[in-house]
Amino acid sequence: MSYLNSLVWLFCFSIFFASSAHAQNKFEKEYRIKTSIVPKSALDFMTDGPFDKKIKWYAEESQDGKSIEAKTIYKNKKYSIEFNVDGKPQDVEQKIPFTSIPEDLRKQIQNSLDSIFTKSKVKKTQKQWVGSRSALISLINQTIVTENYDVNYELIVKGKKDTQYAYYEILYNDKGVRLKMLKIIHANTDNLLY
Repeated sequence: MSYLNSLVWLFCFSIFFASSAHAQNKFEKEYRIKTSIVPKSALDFMTDGPFDKKIKWYAEESQDGKSIEAKTIYKNKKYSIEFNVDGKPQDVEQKIPFTSIPEDLRKQIQNSLDSIFTKSKVKKTQKQWVGSRSALISLINQTIVTENYDVNYELIVKGKKDTQYAYYEILYNDKGVRLKMLKIIHANTDNLLY
């Protein structure tokens, strides 16, 4: 390999590594929007659910693009339903206590956190359902689900690495496998912890 080819290869590798490192950060901007600009299919989804409290609508911009989010409370539990910009549901998240995760899975997740951080504290836990529109409606309504769906757990963790504390969003599946870990950059922590 010639010297010039080596330099080109090193340059390309550096760009790839830099972009991979950048993808490990979570940038999020969230702001309230009026119901009048929410896509009809998202409004219909919420109408098909059991929600009887006020629904707050948000637009969200992040490293993954734009989305729309509905936040509400049902049976004293906080729900967050994310839609794409066309109103198709992406996932449903229900805020839960970390201690409500089944014990074996919770221990597995805690062991994972202990291997990543020298100190950590789970600040927020959400049970996340990903599936078809009808599966998500059935899960919210607590009726029989006839289609496949995935269950994940999204954690907001305050973690210490070396000497620095930072907030992280970490996603685990229901087998305890870590699916995603993003360092939260310039976040409004109040919105994240809602």
